[in-house]
Amino acid sequence: MNRIEENSLVLIFKGQRLEPVSKERNMIGYCSRCQADLYSLAYHNTADRWLVSARCSGGHLLLLQYDRQWRWLEDGELEMGKQVTLISEIAREKLETVFTAAEIRDMAACQQGQPYTRQNLYRARAKYERFERLFGIKLDV
Repeated sequence: MNRIEENSLVLIFKGQRLEPVSKERNMIGYCSRCQADLYSLAYHNTADRWLVSARCSGGHLLLLQYDRQWRWLEDGELEMGKQVTLISEIAREKLETVFTAAEIRDMAACQQGQPYTRQNLYRARAKYERFERLFGIKLDV
């Protein structure tokens, strides 16, 4: 499923992180689910298409896809997610409060697309909820 990050409006589309080209809010049509007014959240582009993340006044999220000439292709599902924080952006002492050095190393390696030890990542994921509860930082590695 496609996901848009809550604060930054970065779109995760087919595994790619797409920064918004524009965060302009426009009325762009009607929701295909409930027929309520549909408003743009952010505009994104790829090599072959324009993507518009949108929310209707009824609360539904949609990802509208257009070709490079702005001809409609399809509507897709979209979910809202909290902004993913990079491990390297978090103070080391906060990480060390919950995670072992090996878990921290492998979480960072995973985010950077480098080789990591799977078992360390599994152990770290079991601790995510505790870390979020203590520091209010959501991890998604």
